[in-house]
Amino acid sequence: MTGSLARNSVFTTGALALRLVTQAVALVALTRLLGPTDYGHFTSAAALAVVMGTLPSLGSGYVLLKRAAGQPSEVAHTWRYAWPLTFAIGLLLLAGYLAAGLWLSAGAIGLSLLLWMGCAELLATPFTTLISFALQATERVPLSQLVQWVPLGLRVLAVLPCFALPVEQRLSTYVELQLAASALGALTAWVIARRYVTFDWHPRLATSEEFRDGASYAAMLLVAANPTELDKVMAVRQVGATDAGIYTAGSRVLGALVMPVLAMLLTAQPRLFRHARNKKSEATTLICRLFAVALAWGLISGSLLAIASPALPLIFGHGFRRTAELVPWMACSAPFLSLRLASGSVLIALGHPLERMGFELCGIVVLLAGMLVFTPYWGVLGLIIAVIASDIAMSAIGVALVARHAREPAEPHYTA
Repeated sequence: MTGSLARNSVFTTGALALRLVTQAVALVALTRLLGPTDYGHFTSAAALAVVMGTLPSLGSGYVLLKRAAGQPSEVAHTWRYAWPLTFAIGLLLLAGYLAAGLWLSAGAIGLSLLLWMGCAELLATPFTTLISFALQATERVPLSQLVQWVPLGLRVLAVLPCFALPVEQRLSTYVELQLAASALGALTAWVIARRYVTFDWHPRLATSEEFRDGASYAAMLLVAANPTELDKVMAVRQVGATDAGIYTAGSRVLGALVMPVLAMLLTAQPRLFRHARNKKSEATTLICRLFAVALAWGLISGSLLAIASPALPLIFGHGFRRTAELVPWMACSAPFLSLRLASGSVLIALGHPLERMGFELCGIVVLLAGMLVFTPYWGVLGLIIAVIASDIAMSAIGVALVARHAREPAEPHYTA
């Protein structure tokens, strides 16, 4: 079992490594294309779209994953309500995103650009993610990550022609091409996945149990996205667009370095769901190994980031020279971020999504309080301190919750 997990983790890490390289290329290309100020405005609006993009499927991906752990044929039945629900909620959220985006950007990003960004993240991307869940439910985890890579790869290609345009046209053109890349990526994901997964396109309404379970997962996903993206959403308002762009560039590098932890967790999640269902004693051993690897890689990746920080201004461009000063501080959060990701993934699989939501809500409170207290005095460094404090709080509470459930002799229950 351990060998199978290791092999799948390696394959999944390979798929995620491809995503990592693609995201790195996109990050460098966008920072050089837009400069720190426009990049700051763009990433603030994009982060808001990513946070809201966790809601359209209303947690149906996790409902699908949980059901398939006991009976793979449930994928097609769950899909019947998942896809129309995702489309309908995505349309409803789009109006709210436009209003919030205009307020956050203070008019720096026009309504039409926000519309294209909203369509990409609230309609096309959730559909691709739902297909990825269907593949993950059949334990094709590397392929599930590959279909999520396709739109990212297409977005990189969308950056390249923008360099030939005048500076004032680059952002608008890229956003339009990004929408096209996301739509084409969603279509490609479906074409790939239908070879391995049976999709039933006859729509139906969700049952009350499906709606209730999915809503709890959706709330968890929304809360989980906020500690990762809320700092980037609010950075423009707290420290200005230029510093926000510099901070976000460094933060994206940190997020990329902890991706092997994500690969391991994605690979282990179907097995953890089965352990929770079948009362298998191997769960505790597997959880301990997951946490040990997560902590080790967090320490390694943080150290690598701190060592490499002087090279970042050479990569991103002269306008991002402060990354060399700020990134070593940001690297301090790497081990806590890894432990927080591991805690959240394990709690989901053990059937406690609301507990994950609870500890991440605590992290959001710490993050917001830290931003309000520290940024007026220390600017972007205060923002980094707030993020570190938030990650420490979430990892400590998350590990404690998992440890409590690991000691329980009874089967973990599925809370709604």
